[in-house]
Amino acid sequence: MSSPAGDFDEQPVVLCVTASRSKRAQLARLLSGHGVVLMFPDLQAIRAVLFDDTAVSAAPATGAVALGRLVVNQQRQQVSWAGHVLPLTRLERDVLAALASPPLRVWTYQQLYERVWAVDYLDDASAVRSTVKRLRAKLRDANATVAVESARGVGYSLVDATSQGRH
Repeated sequence: MSSPAGDFDEQPVVLCVTASRSKRAQLARLLSGHGVVLMFPDLQAIRAVLFDDTAVSAAPATGAVALGRLVVNQQRQQVSWAGHVLPLTRLERDVLAALASPPLRVWTYQQLYERVWAVDYLDDASAVRSTVKRLRAKLRDANATVAVESARGVGYSLVDATSQGRH
C-alpha cells in the first residue's frame, strides 16, 4: 500500500454518516493512514457538502429554525420567543434546536443525548430530563405557546399548545 501522503488518487475515500462521535472516532482510528475519511453527522450534512444542496437543509440560509413565534438560531447561538431572546444554556438551546428541527417528531432519550452531549448514551436519561425540566420552566416564564411534551418511557417532542386547545 502506498504512503498516506503519496498517490492521493489511489487512496480509498470513505463516507461515514453517523451522529455518534465515538463511532466516527473508531472508524478514523481503523482507517488512519489508509485512505480519506469524510465524516458527517447526518444525510443533510453530506448532501450539503457533496452537492451544495441548500434546498435539502432544514434551516433557512440564516441558520434559524422557526416554529410559529419560536426562532432557534444556531449560528447566533440564541433562541427567541415573539422577538425576545430567551436566557437558555447551551444544553437547553441544543435540546430545543433538536426538538424544533423539521420534521417535528418524538426524540428518544438516546437520540437527544447523543446529539446534544455528543457522546454515546449509557441508558441514563437523567441529564436529558433535568435539561428538559429547566427548558420547560423557561418556556413557561416566556409565556410561550410551544411546549416540550413527554412521550412516556420514550422521550420528548415539541408541540404547539395552542393547536391542542391549551395554553
